[in-house]
Amino acid sequence: MNRLKCIKSMVDKCSTAADIGTDHGYVAEMLLKEGICEKVIATDLNEGPLNRAKEHLSSVKLSDKCDFRLGSGLTVLNEGEADAIIIAGMGGDLISEIIETSKDTAMKAKQLILQPMTAVDNLRRYLSEHGFEIIDENIVREYNHFYFIIKAKKGLAKKEDEIYYEISRILLNKKEPLMLDYINKVLNTNKKIISSLEKTDNTEYNIKIESLKKKNKKIKELIK
Repeated sequence: MNRLKCIKSMVDKCSTAADIGTDHGYVAEMLLKEGICEKVIATDLNEGPLNRAKEHLSSVKLSDKCDFRLGSGLTVLNEGEADAIIIAGMGGDLISEIIETSKDTAMKAKQLILQPMTAVDNLRRYLSEHGFEIIDENIVREYNHFYFIIKAKKGLAKKEDEIYYEISRILLNKKEPLMLDYINKVLNTNKKIISSLEKTDNTEYNIKIESLKKKNKKIKELIK
């Protein structure tokens, strides 16, 4: 399953979905065509992508079910206006920032579908520590890159063991086959960094080396 199809598959049936940073409007198109929602609020920070989305959704005769809005993050939404909020294709830190800036709006939504391109660990940490509960996750691979799609909602903030911000507890429990590939990639990357740092003979790197060795040991224990 590709990234956009996976995002679509994680949205529960609802009245209104907000597609934040809609780009070409492909997710909006899938949601409407499959009757997952009745209306999409398609937003973007820049006029170019928003106009592309307008053109595309007009060409597939769905623009009458779309409300196009130019603006930053969730600031273009009213509280309670969208049942589902989708933020995909941005860095994890930026997604956290977008939610924090309009936290009340994010908390009023029944579901947040988030797909970070980077810093997924920081996003998981932010959600867990700021009043959101991660209720589901999926992983997809495209061109040898792994993408995580997180489903969250307002919930009790709880601090996780640090390792579960990097390695998803939900995906481990699901025994998701792709997770093993992802974990092996993480282990190999860490090994390469350790090897490279050890070659420098610089004692300043000893703490970093020990930290990575401990992390790899912990990750291996998770998959036993």
